[in-house]
Amino acid sequence: MSYRTISVAIAIVFACTNLAASDDLKRLSEDTISVWYPAGMQVQAKRVLAIARDSIEPSVRVHRETASLLEDVNAMSRSIVELLGADEKLDETQLRLRTYADRSKALAHCFSNVRLVKKIDVVRDGGIDGGVLQVKHLPDTDDFRMVLTEDFGNAETVEKSFFPVIVNADGSIRSERQLGKLVLQFLGSGDTIAIAPVHETVGYIIAEQLKVFHPLSRWFNEGVSGWITWRAVRQADGKLSKLADVVFGVSARSKQFHGKVNLLAWPQAAFQNRNSPDYDPTLETAHTQYAIELISQLLGKNGASILPRIMGELNYTGSADTDSICKAILKVTGKDFRSVLLTHVPDDIREGIESGEAKALASRAEDMVQNRQWAAAVKTMRRALEMTPEDVNLRLNLACAQRETGQDADSEFQVFLVAALLGKGTQPFHLYEDTFEGRYVLARLAILVGNLESAKDFLQPLIDQQPDHKDAKRAMDEIRTLERAAKGESG
Repeated sequence: MSYRTISVAIAIVFACTNLAASDDLKRLSEDTISVWYPAGMQVQAKRVLAIARDSIEPSVRVHRETASLLEDVNAMSRSIVELLGADEKLDETQLRLRTYADRSKALAHCFSNVRLVKKIDVVRDGGIDGGVLQVKHLPDTDDFRMVLTEDFGNAETVEKSFFPVIVNADGSIRSERQLGKLVLQFLGSGDTIAIAPVHETVGYIIAEQLKVFHPLSRWFNEGVSGWITWRAVRQADGKLSKLADVVFGVSARSKQFHGKVNLLAWPQAAFQNRNSPDYDPTLETAHTQYAIELISQLLGKNGASILPRIMGELNYTGSADTDSICKAILKVTGKDFRSVLLTHVPDDIREGIESGEAKALASRAEDMVQNRQWAAAVKTMRRALEMTPEDVNLRLNLACAQRETGQDADSEFQVFLVAALLGKGTQPFHLYEDTFEGRYVLARLAILVGNLESAKDFLQPLIDQQPDHKDAKRAMDEIRTLERAAKGESG
């Protein structure tokens, strides 16, 4: 779960119409939404109010709930850093939460105050100053560009903020059917947005500030950040407790997917291809909820004292893989947590781990590759990686085979993951078969780890032999760009 931020911070300098409060505007209101309009536009105002009530008000309400949840930023920040055993990260936590709080307050104010603006005025003045929402007229296309500024903490800017709806000369409302969708691009949708800022902040502090992050220890990151967020929401806002229970508790739907959950081989979100046909959002939710349940069971009623000690063993190490996390848990609690973690692995995969099946599968996959049985090799290697997810050699060869079967995007993600794993330690690897696609994969890996000379050594012979290899040529262009940047050159 992530806080959807579609706004673009941008400075816009142009003459604009401000529609100050002194303007002679009339007002229609319903619930928390107000529509301000010039004389003679009551019909349009009623229509816009109806749209706002259905499409805007629910999202505005959610942002008000976020602001309420974050009303006492200092107290919530203190609670978070104490649970993480990281008092030194109090300032970063406060700053991040306060930014989210200010943003939600500003968005709620802006989009609950809708104003009808005559197009002729916007065109004449070049745009609209709507406080945190700026609109610029693009004369070449006779279109309008709306962007959010980052001035959410400025009370004066927020107070004058509004959402402008442009009315054409003939009285029609510009983009009337798209108004709801346009607003959701800025506000996002869904009740979970209310608690997402806390979840995102906790996850950020753990991964980015405390450096507890490994490509294949997502179960820990998601479990801990979810457990802390769940606890924080319950303590700070009783109204949102039920929502947190739904979001973080194991749902009936997730229980149906438990047989497919494999927390041991669950990669961090950055290493997943969400456009792949194999990506299943429901299964992802099940992974997240079971990870939180796992950590909740580990911490029990004494989590406030146990978690800081576990984090103390891991903070700033930069190598918090599953083994090191389980060692830290064993040291603090005396529990063999790996055996507990394996209860969230499919039965056949767990049996394969215990029997050493992955080694046999890898050998079989190598024979398949050498016989150009690419599809079978992909299937075999993917199964083996469910048992030994940190096997760099296997994952690299999977990336090569995926290229041969047209799974280019999945291959890129595999290479990205291999580069991250290599960054955690040196592991030997070799190609099962020297192929053009294999050389391309090695070149991509070399680029990711910063070895541009090796990348060129892989790419140039490939391009010489296959001049129409678009990805190889694109990779070579990327290398040249990186080299120019290193020399301080432009373009």
